[in-house]
Amino acid sequence: MKNIKKEKIIILFTLTEFEDLNLYSNRSMEKVVASLVNKSSNACLVSMFEDSVILLDHEDGQFYIADYNFDRETLTLKLENFDPVELNESSGKFEDNVQEFFENENVSALDLAESYKSNVIEQEKALKELINDAMSKKNFDGIINYEEIKEAKDSVVTESQNESFFQKYVDRIEKYPLTEIKYFNWEDSVSVSLFETETTKLVNSSAIEKAKDLWKRTDFKESFNEACKAFIENVEEGADLFKELFEEFPQVFFLEKSDRRTMFGKAVINSNELREDMGDILKGITLLFEKFDLKELKEQYLLEQDEEAVSAETPDEEPTAEEPVEKAPELSSDELKKIADDLKKVAEKIEDENTKEKLDGIIEKLTKGMEEGTRPVVVKEAVSILML
Repeated sequence: MKNIKKEKIIILFTLTEFEDLNLYSNRSMEKVVASLVNKSSNACLVSMFEDSVILLDHEDGQFYIADYNFDRETLTLKLENFDPVELNESSGKFEDNVQEFFENENVSALDLAESYKSNVIEQEKALKELINDAMSKKNFDGIINYEEIKEAKDSVVTESQNESFFQKYVDRIEKYPLTEIKYFNWEDSVSVSLFETETTKLVNSSAIEKAKDLWKRTDFKESFNEACKAFIENVEEGADLFKELFEEFPQVFFLEKSDRRTMFGKAVINSNELREDMGDILKGITLLFEKFDLKELKEQYLLEQDEEAVSAETPDEEPTAEEPVEKAPELSSDELKKIADDLKKVAEKIEDENTKEKLDGIIEKLTKGMEEGTRPVVVKEAVSILML
């Protein structure tokens, strides 16, 4: 009977499918997980297996084994079930050698010393090398001390956490996690996203009303009058000052053309020095808004991504999830103020400079949001800190 040659099966992939297949290989995923864990306040990755990892709490030297799950549809990683690892020196062989030393006159003290070196000292050396290797891959420059933030938060009374709007963002973080791991408490599960879901601002109706009243604000009027005077004398110089003005008060971009013209008109009428040139000033500002550079500034503001929302390190192209993202809850000025006030209480207790600077930056953005609108990425950041 002739041998029948078995026909090989050829597996066909498109280039994109083949790229995706390798994008989330074990080797690639280990780089991603290491990057995410190593940016946390208190942990680094030691080893990674098929469905579990070994992490080190470098604050107290404790090892943990945890399960992990990567959802390819939502591009989220979840770490959970943290079990502490207890390490005991395997001294059985050395103890046998000690007993033999006393029972057998042919065993020398030198033999005993060699046994101690190979069975006890080498174990300790291997453990130190494991720890050093894990920590060498972690960048400690500018790291935020979330342990200090947690202790500070536990020492003050916060009010926003009892509000329904706060819970809405707690639920949102669970569904659409942040793009960084802040801190491991070694009890609660930790989820992180490989891409930023919150890429736009939400314009609150109250923010639009406040933008209409900018002409009443002293700081706006002073800068506006200065720009107008310069514009009348020198168009280019005035245009630069107007651009600086709109960078300082970008909420003008919330206004429709007619409302914007009305607001600027009130600002001009309110100034005795500018009234005579009102027509030329308003025409000039209208032209400025039609210029490409100002249009670009408007788009950058309205569609701005938060500069601190950095995706995890992944191959070449940034991934995007298949599942559409639901619109984030809009918060009122009062609700944003409650979160900001709670963060201020925490910030007052912080001594570490980098950590305090981090909180002050979030507080500043929340305060600006009270006039400009809700920035979901900033709210999620604040809520996640108050949840520590």
